Amino acid sequence: MAEDLIDEYRLLTFPTVLGTGDRLFPEGGPAAYLRCLSAEPAGAAVLTRYGLERDGGPARR
Repeated sequence: MAEDLIDEYRLLTFPTVLGTGDRLFPEGGPAAYLRCLSAEPAGAAVLTRYGLERDGGPARR
């Protein structure tokens, strides 16, 4: 992320809260402007795809 090499994030989210852990986007880091490309159920979870918007333009696909 720090080298600006990521074009898309794919997150599998489960509806469970377990406590603390490492943050995906650390506080104090550069802003990440993401656009939701898709969201679909995957069993008890949700698979979401986010594209990174660069220079205020649309996310890449």
